[in-house]
Amino acid sequence: MCRRFWLLPLLAVSQQSFAKELDPRSYINIPIDQNFIGALYIKTKGDVYTTPDVPVEDLTLDIDGPGVAYAYTFSMFGNASKFDIAGGQACADGEAIYLGDRVERRYCGMTDTFMRLNYNFYGAKAMELSEFVKQPKTMVIGASLQVGIPTGAYDKQYVLNIGSNRWFFKPEIGMSIPFGNWEFDAAVSAKFFTNNTELLYDQTFEQDPVYNIQSHLIYDFQPGHWISFNANYYFGGDTYVDGDKRADKTGNFRGGITYSYAINSQHSVKFIANKGITTKRGNDVDVVAVAWAYRWQ
Repeated sequence: MCRRFWLLPLLAVSQQSFAKELDPRSYINIPIDQNFIGALYIKTKGDVYTTPDVPVEDLTLDIDGPGVAYAYTFSMFGNASKFDIAGGQACADGEAIYLGDRVERRYCGMTDTFMRLNYNFYGAKAMELSEFVKQPKTMVIGASLQVGIPTGAYDKQYVLNIGSNRWFFKPEIGMSIPFGNWEFDAAVSAKFFTNNTELLYDQTFEQDPVYNIQSHLIYDFQPGHWISFNANYYFGGDTYVDGDKRADKTGNFRGGITYSYAINSQHSVKFIANKGITTKRGNDVDVVAVAWAYRWQ
């Protein structure tokens, strides 16, 4: 029965990206010449929308696995900037009803790799840590470019793959506005995809850009100890196979919470949870994650 699940002409799915679309404190002032290494464990669970022309119902995916990341802060044109790179491994467990029969597959593999460059062009003068800690918080405006590299495991015979077998480019602009112990963050982005030309039967998969508007309300209990209430609205992303439209994507809302606690000046932990609030012909996915980070100079 599992072989039938290979034949569905669906997009390779990686739900881990939902955790990345609600990302507080991406545009805050940071000291330069700092190194960070982190580890993450993420679990996602949810339903995946398919088009009426595909004979599959009740498609659900559970994905979990560890990830690792490295980040470095530096000066660019006199302002604080950051480069980060992340990747990992994931196991996916999917099931659906196909032509009246329940089919399933479990698969593990390496994920795609994600690289990002952040440049804070307003309100974030580049400073060493000793100078930075003496400065009050100010409004920061910045921009970033994230690139998704198709390094993940992919086999065109299967519907479900860990890797996407295509690149994406995501420019974003965002800001951070502090007021007392509170902070308001907002960002807008557009994600552009290359084509996947290795679907079953050598078909070509295309996708329109996905647009994302996110906001965060953050409360600082004390330095290094904060909580963020997150929300975003994303839309776009119509899909095509060999030029024929397969799915119309409409706007979707997500909400979540991020809690971060600094154990000391070098170690911190973070807990993340988010879920779909309103989903119209999109993926209704719940995400939970825990992360640890270590900083050195």
